[in-house]
Amino acid sequence: MPHLNRFRPARAGLAGGLALALACSGSDGGTSPPPPPAVTVAKAPVSGDGQSGTVGTPLANPIRVLVTRDGQPEVGATVTWSASGTGASVSPASVVTGVDGLAAAAWTLPQAAGLRGATATVSSAGGSPVNFSATALPGPATQLTLRAGSGQSGAISEALPVPLKVRAADQYGNGVGGVVVTWQALTGGGSVAPTTSTTDTSGATTTWTLGTTLGAQTAQGAVAGLTGSPVGFTATGTPPPPPTVDVSVGNNFFNPSNVTITAGTAVRWTWTATGATPHSVESTGSPSFVSSAILTGSGSTYTITFATPGVYTYDCAVHGALMTGTVTVN
Repeated sequence: MPHLNRFRPARAGLAGGLALALACSGSDGGTSPPPPPAVTVAKAPVSGDGQSGTVGTPLANPIRVLVTRDGQPEVGATVTWSASGTGASVSPASVVTGVDGLAAAAWTLPQAAGLRGATATVSSAGGSPVNFSATALPGPATQLTLRAGSGQSGAISEALPVPLKVRAADQYGNGVGGVVVTWQALTGGGSVAPTTSTTDTSGATTTWTLGTTLGAQTAQGAVAGLTGSPVGFTATGTPPPPPTVDVSVGNNFFNPSNVTITAGTAVRWTWTATGATPHSVESTGSPSFVSSAILTGSGSTYTITFATPGVYTYDCAVHGALMTGTVTVN
């Protein structure tokens, strides 16, 4: 039995070594997160972010980033710049940081107005890419264009339903606010109101009331010195609608049942509180007029313009003599 005791220390040594190996390898099977990158990039304390400038031009101040390694300025890091939008650029396209860890570039804004972006990228660096924003503002107005309101038709002496509208824009087509437009009715005897209005980025408007001329009428909007000015508008004056007299169609009555009008006046019958009961306007004498269909439902209407003098009699095709009326035309 003494020879067995010689192996016990060895077994104890194996057990201890196995426990140490398990402890070193991590008995829970987890892995430690990778360490953060040693090099990081961020906006410099004076970064040039959030500026405003005119479309198509460089911003007043360069945009800047700071590259560090473990909190200290990193020398020799390559910063690559880019910007989005037609006409946009960042110059130079790449910069190598100096002893201060800084890199700067000039950002030329794109041709389209609005909130725009640029980026600075450092390969494999924490915080990359760094995003910058700037507001691109429209340039000076160079052109005037028609936006709405031309080619309408309307009753003479009445305002057209769609206002006249023009838009001032810069050389790239961005809408420009603050431009005063002068409006004028040219032919047809009409008028515009207001006679001047100031643009916002979508344009400026006025209301055109047609004159008494049937047929073609014209107006314009103008800004001195702008390409496309003056902007012309056309409209067609149409005869005014005839005056209208209203008659209610009720259950078993017309109200008023007798009306007197002048030639050229319209009579409009409107079904009022009739529910599901059907009614019509049926010409019954001479002279006659075109009768309506039998209609059901409150709010139904029927209109006839009486051009010839005479006494016109009518009833309801459903109720006959229980429901009659006359239209006297002088």
